[in-house]
Amino acid sequence: MHPIRHLATLPLLALLVACTGMPTTTEDDLADTAISRLLGPDETLVEVQAGGANPLRLEGRIDGYAGPAYAIRSAPGERLAITLESASSNVYFNVHDAADGSGAAVFRGEFEGRTATLTATGPTVWLIRPFQPRASARRGERIDFSIRISRNG
Repeated sequence: MHPIRHLATLPLLALLVACTGMPTTTEDDLADTAISRLLGPDETLVEVQAGGANPLRLEGRIDGYAGPAYAIRSAPGERLAITLESASSNVYFNVHDAADGSGAAVFRGEFEGRTATLTATGPTVWLIRPFQPRASARRGERIDFSIRISRNG
């Protein structure tokens, strides 16, 4: 590890995030959760910083098995509405409570639809995992999608 190199890139990364509103990838501060055990080898963890009354919109692509997995924090009692949008009907998403080491999803989009409504009972990190079915993933299909996240809505 080269700490000097990492420190030099932090201001540039902060400027990029501030200018584009892009979520940041920060696996280090999520190490105390079950996220590392939940992620597949082709998933990239992206921590989402969302606040305010405006819904957040994330754009992504699933390429075969590879794709993003989004971590978003919720305060106790906070409600999230998470909606998947895509031109393809062959894309789904699961949501996990990162503190639950069982690996069970609290929302399974393939069976429950394209909108999850979740309420945090305590401080919670939700892990949103878009995916396509195994048959199309094996063929290496690419699917573009967006996810809209609204707080307390």
